[in-house]
Amino acid sequence: MRGIAGLFERSWSGEPAALPWTKVLLPLSLGYAWGSAFSRRRAAARRRKLEGCHVMALGNVTVGGAGKSSLARWLALEATEAGAGAAIILRGHGAGTPSRQGGVVPDFAGYPLLQSTGRYGDEAIAHRLALPRKAVVATDPDRLRAARALRSGYGASVLVLDDGWEQDRLCWDELWVVLDPRLPAGNGELLPAGPLRRPPSTLREASRIVFLLEDPHDQVPDATLAWAARLAPGVPSLRFTRVLRCLTPVGEPAAGERLRPGAPIALVSGIGAPSRLERFVRAAGADVRLHAVYPDHARWTRASLTASAGRAHREGAEEIWITEKDEPRWPPELRVDLPVRVIRTTIGPLDPVEDALGPLRAAVARVARIV
Repeated sequence: MRGIAGLFERSWSGEPAALPWTKVLLPLSLGYAWGSAFSRRRAAARRRKLEGCHVMALGNVTVGGAGKSSLARWLALEATEAGAGAAIILRGHGAGTPSRQGGVVPDFAGYPLLQSTGRYGDEAIAHRLALPRKAVVATDPDRLRAARALRSGYGASVLVLDDGWEQDRLCWDELWVVLDPRLPAGNGELLPAGPLRRPPSTLREASRIVFLLEDPHDQVPDATLAWAARLAPGVPSLRFTRVLRCLTPVGEPAAGERLRPGAPIALVSGIGAPSRLERFVRAAGADVRLHAVYPDHARWTRASLTASAGRAHREGAEEIWITEKDEPRWPPELRVDLPVRVIRTTIGPLDPVEDALGPLRAAVARVARIV
C-alpha cells in the first residue's frame, strides 16, 4: 500500500537498502538545488510588509511531518489568550485545484466535511475544528491578499503562516522552524534524492528552532543539537511534546473519550510522517496491530479503506484511529466493521516560553495601545 511513498520514506531516512535509489536521483537534486536557490531569491524580493500586524511564519527544512500545524495552533491560542485577534493562513494543501481563491474556513457544526476539502484542503479544516471560533483560519495562495482581508474584515493583528517560509508575498516578523529531533535533515540530500526542500544552511534565518517530541520521555539527541547549533549559531531553541487530548468519532470534536491503555487498534493515515504518528500512539499506550499508510493528502477510496478495515479486523484491532488531518477526507457514507476514532492532540512546551513569546506579547500590547 505504501508503494512509491514508502520507497521515498525509506530512502529519505537513510536506510542502507534504499541507497541505490538515492544515488539514481542525485542528478535531479542538482537541478532542484539551482531552482530552489532562484525561487528563494525571487521570493525574498517580492515579499511585502503589512503594517498593523505581527506576522509569524512557520517552516521546516524538510518536506512535511515536522509538526508545523501543531505549532501553528499553539501560537494562535497563545495570541488569542493574550487578547489579540489571531488568524492562521495556509496555502490550502489537499484542496482540489491550485487555482482556487480559498477564503475564510467556516465553522463546522458537524459531519460531513468531505465536500469542503476541495476548496480549503484537509489541513485548514483540521485547524478550524481544533480552534475556538475567535481564531480565524483562511486559505489563499496569496498570503498578502489574505492578510489584508483578515486585518480589515476580522480585526486580525497576529497572523500565523502555516508553512510560510516558502511563500513569496508576505514579510514576517518572526520565523519559527520546526525540526524532526531524530532526523532533522533526513539523509541530508535535497529533493528528490532526499527530503530537504532547502539547504540546511538556511536554518540561520530562523528566529526560533522548535523540536517536537512524540514522547515526553524522549530527549533531543546531542548530535541534532550540535547540528542545529553549527548551522544556526545563536538561534534559541524550544522543545515541545505532543499530547493526546482525547479520541472522538469523526466530525464530533467535542465528544471526547479517554484512551484505554493497551487497547488493540489500527492506524489509517495519509500524512507526511507516518512513523512519527505510530511512535506517538505507542508511547500514549495503544497496542498498534496494523498501520495502513497512504500518501500525504491521499484521496481515499471506499474500496481501499474497506480493505484496510478488513485487515485491521483480522489483526485483532478493536478500533480504527485516524488523525485530525485525515478526518476531513474520511468518506461520510463509509461504514466499516470497526469504530473509527479521531486522534485529537495538542502540544505542550518542555522549556520555559516567556522569552520565546516576548515579541508576540509586545506586539499585542502595541496594538492595544493604538486601539
